[in-house]
Amino acid sequence: MPAMNSPNFIVLRGLSNPSAISLCYCTHQSICCLKTAFNPLSAPTVSAGCLTVTILMFIPNATTPLKDVLTHYVATISIQKRSYKTEVYRIKTLTDILGEHTLSEVTPAHVAAFRDKRLSTPHPRTPGKTVGPSTVKLELMLLSHVFSTAITEWGLDHLANPVLKIRKPKTPPGRSRRLTPAEEKKILRAAIRHPNPELYAIIALALETAMRQGEILALLWENVSWKKRTVFLPVTKNGDAREVPLSRAAYDILCHHMTPAAEGRVFSYSTAGLKSSWRSFILGLGIQDLHFHDLRHSSISSLMERGLNTMEVASISGHKSMAMLKRYTHLFAYKLVDKLDPKPRRKKDRPILRNQLLPYPALITRLSRNVIVDFPDFLDLRVSGLEEEEVIEKARGRLLNKVVSMLCEGYEPPAPSMLDTLTPSCSKTKIEMISPLYE
Repeated sequence: MPAMNSPNFIVLRGLSNPSAISLCYCTHQSICCLKTAFNPLSAPTVSAGCLTVTILMFIPNATTPLKDVLTHYVATISIQKRSYKTEVYRIKTLTDILGEHTLSEVTPAHVAAFRDKRLSTPHPRTPGKTVGPSTVKLELMLLSHVFSTAITEWGLDHLANPVLKIRKPKTPPGRSRRLTPAEEKKILRAAIRHPNPELYAIIALALETAMRQGEILALLWENVSWKKRTVFLPVTKNGDAREVPLSRAAYDILCHHMTPAAEGRVFSYSTAGLKSSWRSFILGLGIQDLHFHDLRHSSISSLMERGLNTMEVASISGHKSMAMLKRYTHLFAYKLVDKLDPKPRRKKDRPILRNQLLPYPALITRLSRNVIVDFPDFLDLRVSGLEEEEVIEKARGRLLNKVVSMLCEGYEPPAPSMLDTLTPSCSKTKIEMISPLYE
């Protein structure tokens, strides 16, 4: 028998009954067997009397229950993935429905029954809807990878992958939701007045840079290059690091709206926290069917409309294939009209400046003690005072200063919003057009 203070190392292979299993340990003198009860996936060592056995590996075989195989897959394969938490959730679904079958017992018929059961399962968060085909397809892809891993890495060459033989759910076309200009202004106007200033910065950065939600929340101050006007993303969804250029608006958000630091996280929001804030924020605005990820669609489409070519846009967004980039690009047809015809040459005596000083809609709110004027097209432009006429004149001057400053810096002022796209925030608010010039 081996010494009491000398553990023995073994390799376990395939468990048909994990609660009562025969363990083999060896020394240079003898080979012995030990009967014991334990969970091979959670207990690294097993003791019986004077014997301690350390488990180095657990290798499933064809008679291993799928629930044990899935647990082993999570501990060895899923743990290495960035999508670990999401994959654990999918593993639980597979375990609940197919977990009692052994690997060799799972047939295409079992997998097809799993597919049909999931497609008819009520959606956990959306009443009246069932689990979507995209979700079920991802679960089937995961199950397929478990079988392919067993075949290629666990020595089960004789095993067949049952997922390959069934019909996969037909997924609907990708989302084509994009913010309208009116929705974008409405969201930014409300976000800049949100109690948490980070929400506006996150939304504005998503629209300016096309970064994913996770990439924005993971931003670090030490990865912001003020000199190059870029941010470095060391970890992205597709596994490749990339550097994202910052527009002047995005640069100003990080430099002036936020408080720069030498190092550390730029935003304190967690993924769950932002998801909750976004849901209540959009619900409060009355905007239907808008996900945070739709901001990425809008940003990529906007980059294309600004004249960047597909390779330039792909380098900013991080897309590896043009097919996927196309799925994210939803151009407004009316913005392409001007590109169909050559622009006429400008006349030297054309009053260009006057044509750019256009009237803008203003939200005029009369409260009990003061009057407030907001310009939906300029989020940082708000004027208040006691008398309405004085406040409007002051707002006219501020508007003129704003537009001329943008022109001097080489920026194009935004097009005035259409009146029918604006909604007064309360009964005390009216909408009027204010011109930066005296008529």
